[in-house]
Amino acid sequence: MPDRKKLYFWRLALIFGAITVLALAVSFGFNREREAGMMDTSMGNMMSSMHLKNITVSDLIKQQEKMESVTGQDSMAGHHSGVSSFLNSAHYLTTATIIILLPFIVAGTIFLAIIWLK
Repeated sequence: MPDRKKLYFWRLALIFGAITVLALAVSFGFNREREAGMMDTSMGNMMSSMHLKNITVSDLIKQQEKMESVTGQDSMAGHHSGVSSFLNSAHYLTTATIIILLPFIVAGTIFLAIIWLK
């Protein structure tokens, strides 16, 4: 018979695992496109259904190149510079934090697994 404290831990782990699997299953079901009338969908879904049906990556690249040749890079260079630099710095900061803390997270997980299984 396993220890009573370990039994509580495994019960809690199974409950949270089941909740996680159910949440993933439910969110997977909501990602499918549903047939609806024009007024039942959001503006983004309506526009994507109207304009992005049979587009390919090469079409997007050609369209981007055409837009860059017409407008030029210098006209839009400073348009979003403040937001872009903040987002880039936030991205680098969070990525570095995750990468630095990842060994500690893995080591703590292994340590707790060894303690719980003894």
